[in-house]
Amino acid sequence: MTTIIGIQGDGFCIAASDSRISETESESNLISQIVGLRESNGKLGANGKYILGAAGDLRAINILHHAFRPPEPAPNLRGKKLDQFITVKFIPALRECFEHNGYASPDNDQKQHIAEHASTVFVAINGQIYIIDGDYSWISDSNGIFAIGTGAQYALGAMYSLLPSKGRISLGHGRKMVLKGLAASAKFDPYTGAPYHTFVQGKERDKGK
Repeated sequence: MTTIIGIQGDGFCIAASDSRISETESESNLISQIVGLRESNGKLGANGKYILGAAGDLRAINILHHAFRPPEPAPNLRGKKLDQFITVKFIPALRECFEHNGYASPDNDQKQHIAEHASTVFVAINGQIYIIDGDYSWISDSNGIFAIGTGAQYALGAMYSLLPSKGRISLGHGRKMVLKGLAASAKFDPYTGAPYHTFVQGKERDKGK
């Protein structure tokens, strides 16, 4: 019941999310109530040097914002070294936090527990975006556009149509792309709605551009 999107620029990234929570009737699966999350407890938020969010369970969002203390890489860590840090440092810490707070699949009878949870996690650190799936695997898309949640397909289509034909994505153009992506999701996905929350991370923000 979410749309979280991201734009990967050259040394910076932009992340944005909607704020709608739609409660449904258990039997009919019809929407019974719409709740707007406040920004301090939104689907996307700052945690130390990270921007973190989740699509799926509200419990995952609560833990990411209020219980998780993620390890921080060196500010200049990029590329494969940052990928390695996410794999061997960040993800084990995330899994430990989720399991410590009761947010994980229980052991089965054969004790062959596979690490998994029920959400997709959005991570931005050092200007780089990672999407972590329910089995703790991660991806970082080469197209530079990211979207998770029920409105993801609408957002991806809108953002892809606005990719510059030449040159890199500027901060200003990236802001327009994420707002168009969220607007498209809100128009066609009943589980996505304003207000929107936007975060910028990386060198262009630091330069004040």
